[in-house]
Amino acid sequence: MCIRDSINAEYGESTLSPMAITNTPCFCLMLLASLDGVMGHAAMAHPRPRNAIDGSLPPWTNWSYPCDATHQGDMCAITFCEDGHNCQGSCAISAHDGPDKLTASNGQACYWFSNGCTVGCDACDGTTNHVGHGSQQFLYQGMNQSAVNAHKVIISNPFSPPAGEMILDPSSLPGLHIRPGCLHPNPNKPTVCSSNQRTANTQAECGSPEDFYYYSPWRAPGSAPVIDACGSAGGRFPGQATGGAGAQYQNTSRAKQGDQGSALPKMEPQAVWKRGSSYEVSWTVAANHGGGYAYRLAPADQLLSEEPSPPSVSGSGSGS
Repeated sequence: MCIRDSINAEYGESTLSPMAITNTPCFCLMLLASLDGVMGHAAMAHPRPRNAIDGSLPPWTNWSYPCDATHQGDMCAITFCEDGHNCQGSCAISAHDGPDKLTASNGQACYWFSNGCTVGCDACDGTTNHVGHGSQQFLYQGMNQSAVNAHKVIISNPFSPPAGEMILDPSSLPGLHIRPGCLHPNPNKPTVCSSNQRTANTQAECGSPEDFYYYSPWRAPGSAPVIDACGSAGGRFPGQATGGAGAQYQNTSRAKQGDQGSALPKMEPQAVWKRGSSYEVSWTVAANHGGGYAYRLAPADQLLSEEPSPPSVSGSGSGS
């Protein structure tokens, strides 16, 4: 996810403020969401990223939440993009127009990511899902999801519940086989084990058979590969068709499946930040797969890569 040309940022669901700027304003702010398998879908919201390139096109300009007289059906539904179609409600952000109002002005920004990338692998394959993704089930105080719904239980903090309250359902264990997502793993091993630095399945003992996010990129920041420093449209390599679990992109006149985020055209400055000042930035997450985030300032006149300046701010919020 990349923001460039002076320093950009828009608004989303998670806010980081204030942020002290110690470099000159002709820098690029990079939000590096450490994503797993089919990674979580997150995007910079404020300032606006280049990945929001199709946000000024229909059907995104025709979408709004909540539904009203002019926004009905798919034009006010929060959806999960499938098969590269009907993606207008997939990357919604705050409309800044009253509580709970959302807009699709960020386009498909949350669908620029790298798919099939795990700690212990030298390259992404654009395809392989994260170990256990979609097959794991949890028990909350011994209840499965159906029981929780039937009893109308409200879980106040599902990402960091009290120890022992939420555990992996033992029936989910067979077939997980926690491992890197490649045939010939390298020696890199996860380094993040503390439960307060993890954002999903935090109750699992680090490296145990229950720790199915063990090889996700956030568990060893900087060691997992990426397809592109600013994400790939649909998380795939050029030539690969749409994939499952969010590995897809709705082609438009401005971008198509497999395009590289670092090659997107530059934007007009979205914000100008002065050294020594503090500013608010924000991002939004649409699907959490056990990741985290880091904000970095990198020179705007250099190639965008995974080797910018050290993280200016990082955290383990419900990111991807």
